[in-house]
Amino acid sequence: MFDAHLAFRARQQPRAVAVITDRRRVTYAQFDADVTRFAAGLLDLGVRPGRAAALRMRNGYLQLVALMAAGRIGVATAPGADQAADYAISDIPEVMAPAVPPFETVRLSRDWVAAMFAAEPRPLPRPDFDPDALGRVMLSSGTTRKPRRVGLSWRRIEAGLQAAISVYAAGRVGVWIPMTGFESMLGHSQTLAGFAVGAAVANGLSVREVAAGLEQYEPGLISMTPSQLREVLQALPADAAPRPGWLVITAGSVLPVAVAREARMRIGPDVRIIYGATEAGLSATGWAALLDETPNLLGYVPPGAEAEVVDDEGQPVPDGEPGELRVRGERTASGYLDDPVATAERFRGGWYYTRDLVRRLPDGRLLMDGRVDDRMNLGGTKFMPQLLENAAYECEGVIDCAALAVPDDHGLDQAWLAVRAEPGFDRERLVAHLAGARDLPPPRLAWIDEIPRNAMGKVERDRLRDAILAALDRG
Repeated sequence: MFDAHLAFRARQQPRAVAVITDRRRVTYAQFDADVTRFAAGLLDLGVRPGRAAALRMRNGYLQLVALMAAGRIGVATAPGADQAADYAISDIPEVMAPAVPPFETVRLSRDWVAAMFAAEPRPLPRPDFDPDALGRVMLSSGTTRKPRRVGLSWRRIEAGLQAAISVYAAGRVGVWIPMTGFESMLGHSQTLAGFAVGAAVANGLSVREVAAGLEQYEPGLISMTPSQLREVLQALPADAAPRPGWLVITAGSVLPVAVAREARMRIGPDVRIIYGATEAGLSATGWAALLDETPNLLGYVPPGAEAEVVDDEGQPVPDGEPGELRVRGERTASGYLDDPVATAERFRGGWYYTRDLVRRLPDGRLLMDGRVDDRMNLGGTKFMPQLLENAAYECEGVIDCAALAVPDDHGLDQAWLAVRAEPGFDRERLVAHLAGARDLPPPRLAWIDEIPRNAMGKVERDRLRDAILAALDRG
C-alpha cells in the first residue's frame, strides 16, 4: 500500500518536514500520526473497504490526511467532483445537509475534527484486500464535458508511483510542489512519490506562493501544466536568481518552445516534459532543452509502457508519418467504470487509444501533432492548432493562447486565435508577427481574459468556440 512509504519515512526521518501548507509545516512523525488518527476515526464512523469515497473538503491538510488514511485502511477514494462515488467524506457545511441518493455523506464536524486530532493514535487492524481491487477513482474528460471514471487498482497506483521515482525523480528530495493538486493524475502521482522519497510536499499554494517558494525552499521538484508554468514565470520577480537544483516537470499539453526556454533561464536548466493519460499513466518523457530542435517533443517511451503510432485501421505507420498513438503496459487501465460504450471505443486489444496525433522519429522519440478532434479543416487544408499557437508564443507579451476553427456565416471553418496578453500589449505587433510566419493561415483574433482549460491544462476548445460564437451573436 502506498501509505507504507509514509509510515517508513516517519520511522526513518521523524523530524523531517512532510507537508508544507500556506499556514503550517508538519513533520513526518506528526503527519503519520494524524493519518493513523483519521483512519481510526473513519472506521469508527462505519467507513469500510469496497466502496469509493469522494473527498470533499475545504481544509487542504485534512484532505491530504484523508487520502492517506483511506489508503491505510483499504478504502478507495475519488475526487470531490465524482458524482458516481458511493459516498462523500466532507467537512464543508453545504455538503453536510441530509444525504441525497446515491450519496451517503460522512459528516466531519469541526468538533469531530478537533477531537480526532487530539486523540491518541491507536493500533489499526491490518487491511486484508485484493491488490487488484479498486484503490482510486480518477476523472478523465480530456477536452470533453462529460467526465469518465477511471479506476486505479492498488497495484497500478504503486506501479505509477515507482515509475515516477525511477524514470525522472530518483534522488530528488527537497520540497516537492505538485501544482495540479492530487485530484489530477499528475498531482496524485507526485504527492505519493514525494512522500515515498521523503520529500516535503507543498500542498495548496497559490501561484505567488509557489514563485516565492522557488527562491526560499530547498530545491526539489515542481510539477505543473505549461499554462501554470507561464503563470509562475510571470509571478517571479525580475531579479530572481535561477536555482539549478530545481527539477521542473510539465505535463497535460504541449510545452511551447518560448516558455521552456524562459523556464530554463529563470528557474534552472533541468526542465522536463512528461506525457501520459489518466487511462494509461506515464507514457513518454523528454528534456525540454530538445524542444529548440524538435518542437512538440513528448520524449521517449519509459520502461513499463509500450507505444505504437497507427493509422485509422490500427496498423503501424512508418517513422515520421503522423498517426494516432496507442499505449499499453502495467500502468494502463482496462476500461472506464460503468461505461461500456466509451470503453469499447478507446480500449481495444489491450491497447488504450489516446486520440493524440503523434509522429515517431527513427531514434524512438515521439512528437505531438495535436488531438485528432482538434485538427482544423480550412477549405480542404488540414491544419493543427499547435503550429499557430507556437508562433504566437514567440511574440513577447502573449501569456496564453489557443487556436481553433470557428464557422463563419456560411458555415465554413475559419482559423481563430484566442489570446490572453499582458496589460498594455500592442495588438498590432502580434498581427505583424503572425503575418511574418510562413505557412500559417491568417487567423482572426479574439482577446480574452482566460483561456478555458481543464485541470491538466488542455484547452477546452468546444467551450472557447461557443464563447466566440456567442460574442459574434451566432450562438
